[in-house]
Amino acid sequence: MNLSKNFWIIACFVYVLILLSIMLLADTGNLVNFPLAHPPYDKLGHFILYGIASFLCHRATGKKNINLFNYSIPFGPAIFTLFTAAEEMLQAILPNRSASIEDFLFSFGGIAVFYWIGEVWDRKKGH
Repeated sequence: MNLSKNFWIIACFVYVLILLSIMLLADTGNLVNFPLAHPPYDKLGHFILYGIASFLCHRATGKKNINLFNYSIPFGPAIFTLFTAAEEMLQAILPNRSASIEDFLFSFGGIAVFYWIGEVWDRKKGH
């Protein structure tokens, strides 16, 4: 099944809205009683949530790459790496959140692994 670029754009948009909703709930202290929002489970959440975002955004952007210092970098995963860094910096100033390099590393790990899974998937499908 060959999914259209419009499908990936819509899927990415809907997913980003879900991700932003989760972030808003956490930022306002409304996930305090949700056990998966606390260590060590939050690390898995960072890995999966940002990994899926990376996967969807890479496809929504047509799997485009950008050149940075003579390196070809996938655009969608790069966007979510910057987004992750900005979100962790924002957490440092919010009263209900705490910034963590570990959270960033798990998010980045998810971004990289889900990008890799997508590339392997595409190769197996012959794209």
